[in-house]
Amino acid sequence: MIGAIAQREIVSFLRSSVFVSIAAAFVVLLTAAAFLSVERVKTFERERTAAEQVDRYVWDSQGERNPHSAAHFARYAFKPIPKFVAFDPGITDYAGIALWMEAHYQNPAVFRRAEDLGDAGHIANLSPAWVLQVIAPLFVFLVLFGALAGERESGTLRQLSAMGVTARTLFSGKLLGAGVGLGAIIIPALVFVLFFAGHTGGDDILPDKSIRLIGLVLSYVLYFVSVSAIAIGVSALMAEKRAALIALVALWAGSFVVTPRITADIASTVYAGPDSATISRALDGASNAFYQDSEYRAEIDRVILKEYGVESKDELPIEYGAYSLQKSEEHAHPLFEKIYANLNAVHKKQEGVLRAASLISPTIALNALSAGLAGSDRVHHQKFVEGAEVHRRKIVKQLNEDYMYNAGEAGYGYAAGEAFWKTIEDFSYIPPTFLSLFSSYAFGIIVLFAYAVFGIFFAMWAVRRAQKRIAK
Repeated sequence: MIGAIAQREIVSFLRSSVFVSIAAAFVVLLTAAAFLSVERVKTFERERTAAEQVDRYVWDSQGERNPHSAAHFARYAFKPIPKFVAFDPGITDYAGIALWMEAHYQNPAVFRRAEDLGDAGHIANLSPAWVLQVIAPLFVFLVLFGALAGERESGTLRQLSAMGVTARTLFSGKLLGAGVGLGAIIIPALVFVLFFAGHTGGDDILPDKSIRLIGLVLSYVLYFVSVSAIAIGVSALMAEKRAALIALVALWAGSFVVTPRITADIASTVYAGPDSATISRALDGASNAFYQDSEYRAEIDRVILKEYGVESKDELPIEYGAYSLQKSEEHAHPLFEKIYANLNAVHKKQEGVLRAASLISPTIALNALSAGLAGSDRVHHQKFVEGAEVHRRKIVKQLNEDYMYNAGEAGYGYAAGEAFWKTIEDFSYIPPTFLSLFSSYAFGIIVLFAYAVFGIFFAMWAVRRAQKRIAK
């Protein structure tokens, strides 16, 4: 009986001009989003590759100068864009894709593409993930609003109940039919855009691409199971198709469109982060803190004199100025870490608000999980920032130590040349594996699974309730 009900659903889909039209529009929109997103990432990659080449050339060609001056001249760390960013860009357009690794300063990321998009930003940011998260549920609702309401309105539900068809059987057949009919459109489209993005998008730098691909497919399947079940359940609660359509469109607008946007605004208002001017002042303070800490400076002087067994700085066999500069760098490290830790704490609180809201909007849970699997969320961006800071400290120390040990009597007049500049390595970054960050996404996975389970039980209850009502 389940198979017969499912077959009847599939046949009705194929005969429905509305279904065919909606499915065609959905596929066209998803395909357009995929091409736009891939082109956006290709542009990112072209710009990044060109910028890296220019940065390397300018650094090697800077001529002879003091190594610490070169540390202020500095280099950039460019953020590679994983291929799946073409599927789900996450915060890529807003987080910045480059860090200036200068001495005495831990800069925030710059070159945010969103700043250059202007009024066309929403169109330019169209992505396959957004279409699947927001538009696809509407597609499902428009197809399934009459799943049970239509049966009640036509009297078919009464006949099925009289034949002894249970609520479980009826729901299972409807869900199976929806799964085959809608899945035949959505699943191939999802696989296509993931394959397309994964082979024509950005850098192939994700160390666990297969795991992330499987995770994305499973996450969206769970999402659409819950959406389909909820649609069948709401339809079962309504006596007429029109009422079911109105209820589902209202649900879509409220839970899938409005709630994510309002929640994001509430989170950023309740837990407002410091503005750029405040952060800049804090970074300036950390950068200059060494020169305000006389006790620390006296201590490092005592240590270095004892280490070399001399009585005064003039007797040191190293360049004291370079030693002091390196110590000022190290003094600032924990201060920079505290500033950015406080900023990240604000972001985590904002994400906590979104996690709470995901209990009333599965789109929020999927949005966070999808971006995490694509490597385009805040967590992955933070790992890039941390990696760039490790590299900044490494190259600044390398420059200061060359000055410290090789300056000799030349002092600040010492200059290094191209041979030394070429020993400074380019920044290289490999994102962490998804499993190593699993704790950041466990809640979202649980929520999506819970939505699927809730949707199934809700729909079964609603179908059973509908059968009881018509039996009276």
